Amino acid sequence: MAFIATAPGKQPITPVSPSISSISSLPDAMPPLTMTPPEAEDPRLRTNDDAAAVLTAIHVIATEKAALANLECIYQTDRLAQENMARAANQIVRTIKNGGKLVVCGVGKSGKIGKKLEATMNSMGIYSTFLHPTEALHGDLGMIRPNDTLLLISFSGKTSELLLLLPHIPSTVPVIAMTSHMHPDTCPLLSFQCPEMGILLPAPIHEDEETSFGVCAPTSSTTVALALGDALAIAAARKLHPLPGKGPAEVFKSFHPGGAIGAALSPPTPVSMPTSAPSISPTSMPSDYLQAKPLRPHTFRETTNPDNLYGPLISDIAVPLESIPTVSSVSDVRILDILLTAIQNPTAKSWVKLSSTGIIPPSRVRSLSVGSSVDMNVSDISEPLAVEQKDWLFVPAVSALEDVRQLVSDTSRVGSHVSVVGLLNIQNELVAVVEPEQVFDKSN
Repeated sequence: MAFIATAPGKQPITPVSPSISSISSLPDAMPPLTMTPPEAEDPRLRTNDDAAAVLTAIHVIATEKAALANLECIYQTDRLAQENMARAANQIVRTIKNGGKLVVCGVGKSGKIGKKLEATMNSMGIYSTFLHPTEALHGDLGMIRPNDTLLLISFSGKTSELLLLLPHIPSTVPVIAMTSHMHPDTCPLLSFQCPEMGILLPAPIHEDEETSFGVCAPTSSTTVALALGDALAIAAARKLHPLPGKGPAEVFKSFHPGGAIGAALSPPTPVSMPTSAPSISPTSMPSDYLQAKPLRPHTFRETTNPDNLYGPLISDIAVPLESIPTVSSVSDVRILDILLTAIQNPTAKSWVKLSSTGIIPPSRVRSLSVGSSVDMNVSDISEPLAVEQKDWLFVPAVSALEDVRQLVSDTSRVGSHVSVVGLLNIQNELVAVVEPEQVFDKSN
């Protein structure tokens, strides 16, 4: 039996499986069941398949009980886990008292656990909301305010949708990660957080689910996450409501009938989030990055008019090339390496260089969360991720944005797909990049 994690100094906890002999006598203790048609069936006439089903069910219960016992042992003996539980509870209380809220995020089964935890928190006066990370990237990101706290639920600690969300979180928002990792240094979700802003709540299981049940579906892991979430909710509620007669029980009763939580807690004041990319200043790039290239034919109105005679410039929405990081990996580059590179360099707006001549646009970085394993090597992906320079569309950095829109449209009409727009200064040096999707964003 393979054990994933146990508390220091403790023996692994082995689930107690019922014996076949105990199941064989089970029908004698069961009352007759009404069947359809209504003749009563003698339980003793049950088939071996029925006994096997009961045996399986008891094995699952015993295994999940052992997983919970392992979790209890960790928080009884592991000093770091204890400190982080206290930190998490204190952070949630501090957030609520400062007019913020707890934002819970998770995907799949972890997301279901997150929604239950959101409901539990709210029922005890802890203002909470559930945010699906994919929806966040399509407009719901405004739900997260600078005085909030973010709780991420991910057994692996490297869920791609959550990784893609993190670069867009305000720097003032602490992150609590509930994962199977025992130390924050090994958890990708916390790899870009400074120690003061990241809190790990370990939620490992004593053995992997495929070993336990022959299927890797979330079972023991979600049971452990649910229990740990409840523990966090009760601990935070007791700290938030310490007065006699006004404790968690009284708060729960007052909220249970009609959901008065909105009236009890003042919502946070909306805060404007910055949406525009920084302006660029022309900078020379290494000679191995860009060989001298002639401009493609254009009829641009190039202007340095401070009044922007022709409207916004393409440089107003561009990302400086000097701010875009290159993926560094000692071995084959994985999807996880790309996501972490994007997360750790938020000023690059999710642009990532894969090589000296190839760049991955933000839309392709975001697409890596759909149907791909974050441990997959880039070389195993059928379609190339990076767009090579030979396929870029180059324009002067002082071009009017409206003119670039027209050129991209004209280029697409003749059958040449544009994935990257490169900006050149007057020395014909590449200084910045823009994705066509942003060029056509009418909010620019």
